[in-house]
Amino acid sequence: MQTEPPDRAALGDPHADDTALGLLLASAHRAARAALGDELRPLGIETRHHAVLAALDRLGPASQRRLGALLGLDKSAVVRVMDELERLGLAERKRDAHDRRAYAIELTDEGRRCARASAETAAAVGARLFGALDPADRARLVELLTGIAGRAADISTGGETNRP
Repeated sequence: MQTEPPDRAALGDPHADDTALGLLLASAHRAARAALGDELRPLGIETRHHAVLAALDRLGPASQRRLGALLGLDKSAVVRVMDELERLGLAERKRDAHDRRAYAIELTDEGRRCARASAETAAAVGARLFGALDPADRARLVELLTGIAGRAADISTGGETNRP
């Protein structure tokens, strides 16, 4: 995967061009995801596995539907990731005690160890990526990204786009 930043001149000026700004944001996401992926590789997992492991470690057992909603994954993506996690011995599907039609996903003991190790890895990568931000810049970045994510969700659902 490419981790080098794109040639900004070829993409336009992100200061004045919304498309170029979107491409820069996408490039930053790809580079950050690749950096995390590189660091997770020795644990035998990928970023998509880490996201599910982290959610299950925080929440405890959860349905496939809930995991998909929390992580923004469609049903088929959750099934694929769960197949991989089961194959790796990190999680297992059990019938949900409250809804026999659904599965509750649970971490195995090895899955809990891997979730915690991947959380430490992700924290270290995050510190390298975001540690140079002072608290005010970090707060502003969170505010801006939250607004962008909200407006994008509004657009995709045909809703209101007057968020800050």
